[in-house]
Amino acid sequence: MWIFLIALPATVFGLNLFLAWAAWRLFAPRKKIQFAAAGTVLAVLAIFAASFLGFLLRAQNNAFFGFTWEFLAWALVPVIYLALWALAGTLAAKIFPPLARFKFAFAGTGALLVAAVCAFGFMKFENPRTTHLAWFPESGKLVPANEISAGEKSAKLRIVATADWHLGTRISRSRAEKFVALINAQKPDIVFIAGDLIDGDIEPVESARLDEILRELRAPLGVFAVLGNHEYFGDLPREKDFIHRANIRLLQDSSALISAENGAQIFLVGRDDATNRSRAPLKNLLGKIPAGTPNSAPVFVLDHQPKGAREAVDCGADFIFSGHTHAGQLWPATWLVGFFNPHVFGTWREAGTAGYVTSGIGLWHIPYRIGSVSELVVIDVF
Repeated sequence: MWIFLIALPATVFGLNLFLAWAAWRLFAPRKKIQFAAAGTVLAVLAIFAASFLGFLLRAQNNAFFGFTWEFLAWALVPVIYLALWALAGTLAAKIFPPLARFKFAFAGTGALLVAAVCAFGFMKFENPRTTHLAWFPESGKLVPANEISAGEKSAKLRIVATADWHLGTRISRSRAEKFVALINAQKPDIVFIAGDLIDGDIEPVESARLDEILRELRAPLGVFAVLGNHEYFGDLPREKDFIHRANIRLLQDSSALISAENGAQIFLVGRDDATNRSRAPLKNLLGKIPAGTPNSAPVFVLDHQPKGAREAVDCGADFIFSGHTHAGQLWPATWLVGFFNPHVFGTWREAGTAGYVTSGIGLWHIPYRIGSVSELVVIDVF
């Protein structure tokens, strides 16, 4: 967290200052335009500084800080990309001086390209895709559903698994309704939510009565959730009460045996988030499997952060489903997130344990998906 609080503002301010310098150079020697262009970038930098201050003070409900925080959400990525484009143009002109004659064409192309990329990224956020998998617990095979042959036996159970809704100011009532409708359209037997259901501030969630929306989830075997790190950023008792009112069963270092009418069973283990450094070891949770639980029931672990993957493999879990990474959400973070997580996105398999890390159906604050996707995961169990 402290790395984020130091590195991100430092990077943003540095790129803003460079962009202001590049704007000044671009319009030389037209003084009025120079001052207007560079001054605009510096004004944006001042708003960014105010937004970071508001974040540290937890003052986004204040009208001024609320504006700066929302401005940051929409403007941060375009400004960073424009600065990187300007940096590329500056280096190119240094290496090949004749290219400096095309500086206005280069700048205009960059502005149009950044606008197009951000618009496309917003549409990817607004339209989550559905990832459909087939899981064979006996063999451990986990493959895309379209790789199943036509003669394959029918699935015993359908799981719809999600993470990172981040309900709150960005994910409002209309988007929550869209998520619920998308889940119900898959006709799930059971729904799993792997943490960060709430963004951290419970006030906008309760004021929008989003528990009413979540109660519309249709899954005959129930809806289960675990906590994520963002729940720990807020008022945890109120958030847990909200989850209960939404008819979602919260598993916090606890488990449940799920049995379908056709005989299919899953032993579900829900881990507390790794933010709680005293959470129970997974081996302790697996040691509490109730007497009489069939040996044939595969062990399915919900753990918000993928860092629990190694423990799941060591304990012989059959499947572990995680979120948290957002698959980086935005380039170039998509390149960096792997340094902090053993698995970033998609399927993986190790020593008999299958796993999936979802990029999440929602996102945190910045409304773009650039180099990643918003997704819902459907797992048919055979």
